[in-house]
Amino acid sequence: MSDTPKMCPLVTLLGVTRNTDNYGVRVLLSAAVEALAIANPGAEVAILDYGHKSQNWIEETRAGSREIRLINLRFSWRLFLPNNIFRLLFLVIFSRLMPGRVRHWLWQRNRWLREIQRARAHYSIAGGDSFSDIYGLRRFLYVALPQVLVLLMGRPLVLLPQTYGPFKGRLSRMLARYILRRSSRVFSRDEAGVDATKAIIGGNGRVIHVMPDLGFCMMPEPLDDSIKHRIVEMRSEGNVVGLNVSSLLYMGGYTGNNMFQLRESFPLLIDAVVDHLVGTLDAQILLVPHVCGGTLSQEDETRLCRRLEEKFRQKHGKRVCCLHCELNHRQMKSLIGECDLFIGARMHACIGAVSQCVPTICLAYSKKFAGVMKPLGAGARVVDLRQAAIADVIEVITKVFRERKKLRQELQPAATELLGRLNLQFASNFFLGVLTASEGTVDSCATGLENPALVRRS
Repeated sequence: MSDTPKMCPLVTLLGVTRNTDNYGVRVLLSAAVEALAIANPGAEVAILDYGHKSQNWIEETRAGSREIRLINLRFSWRLFLPNNIFRLLFLVIFSRLMPGRVRHWLWQRNRWLREIQRARAHYSIAGGDSFSDIYGLRRFLYVALPQVLVLLMGRPLVLLPQTYGPFKGRLSRMLARYILRRSSRVFSRDEAGVDATKAIIGGNGRVIHVMPDLGFCMMPEPLDDSIKHRIVEMRSEGNVVGLNVSSLLYMGGYTGNNMFQLRESFPLLIDAVVDHLVGTLDAQILLVPHVCGGTLSQEDETRLCRRLEEKFRQKHGKRVCCLHCELNHRQMKSLIGECDLFIGARMHACIGAVSQCVPTICLAYSKKFAGVMKPLGAGARVVDLRQAAIADVIEVITKVFRERKKLRQELQPAATELLGRLNLQFASNFFLGVLTASEGTVDSCATGLENPALVRRS
C-alpha cells in the first residue's frame, strides 16, 4: 500500500441529516464533513440519507468551503418510488441472483444505486446513538437499512465513532450483527462500545477501534457583538451558568411516562437546580436549547426555554434568561463556550462545552455520556439520572461550581490532546486505507494497517 492513498472521487456519509432540529445530529454532520474534507481534500462528500428531493448546500471547514450534495432515499410505504429504501433493497437482493453483467446493468439503470456503487467508501454514524433500539425499532431500521443496502452491494462501509446498543429486540440484534460483522472498519467512541459489539457479534476476532466523538472537532461560528455584550452584562451580575434542559426528558420521553427510567422527576430536578444556582451560588443562568425546530417539533427546546424563563422570572427575576434569537449549531457552540460552567442533558451540547474547556456537568440518561467524557477527567462530570437523586445532583453542582477555575485549567491540556488524537486518527493511512482497497468485495477492505495503541479486539 502506498504511503499516500489515492483520493477517491466520492465518499458518502450515512446516518446524519441537515433537515433536523436536533443540533447534536447537525454537529455530527458538520464535524464529519470537516474531518473528511481535511483527510480527503480531493474527494466529493455526499450525504446518503432520506429526503423528498435532492439538494446542495455549503459546509464551512478548516480546509475551506465544501459543497455537499444529498443523495435522497425515501423511507416510505410508497413502494413505487424508485428511491424507496425497501424497493432498492429488494432490487439488490433479487439482482444478486443474476450474472454479474446483468446485475451491474440493473444497478446502473437506477441512479441511486449507481451513486452508491460509484462511491469509493461509505461512512456511517447513525446519529451518534441510534445504532440501538433504545428509541424504538422504527428509528433503528431508519438508520440501519441504508447500511444494509451498501453492504449488499459489496461496497466498503466504515462505522464512525458512535454508541452501539443496547438491543432488546431479536430483529434489531440480527441486523446489528450483520452490519458489524461485514463493515470494513468499526470505530467506537468509548471503550464500552468494544464490549457492546462483542456481546452482539460474539468472539470472532473482529477488531474494534476506539476514537473520540467527532463533535469535538466541529468549528464554531462567531456570535454577533450584541450577544457577546449580553453575556458581558450577565457576567457583571455573577458567574454565567449555561443550562440545557432536554425537552425529551422534560416530557418523560416519547412515551410520556419516564421512558428512560430516571430515579426522580426531571422537571422537579430542574426546579431544584435553578433554585440552588441562583439562591445559594448566586449565579446567572442562561437557558441553552440544543433542539431548535419551532412549533412543528415535538422536542423543540427553544419554546421550553422561553416557558421556563417566564416561570423562573416570577421567583428569580432576570437572573434566569434565554436569548430570543435564532442561532445555528455552530453559533450555539460559541454561545456555550461563553459560559463559566455548563450543565446539560444533551450530550453534544456538553461536548460543545468541554471542547472549549468549560467545566461541564452532564445530566445523563443513558450509558453514552460516561465513556465519551471519561478521557477529560474531573472537568467533565457525569451524573447518571437513572441512579442519582436530586440531592446528589445538587452536591455535584456545588463542588464543580466552586472548583470551576481549576477545572478549566485542567481541561485545556486534556481537550487539546483529545482533539489532536482525533485529527491524527482521521488522517492516518489506517483510517483512509479503506479508500485504496480493492473495489471487489467488502472482505478485501477488512484488513490493513493496525495501530495496537488504538485497537481492542472483541
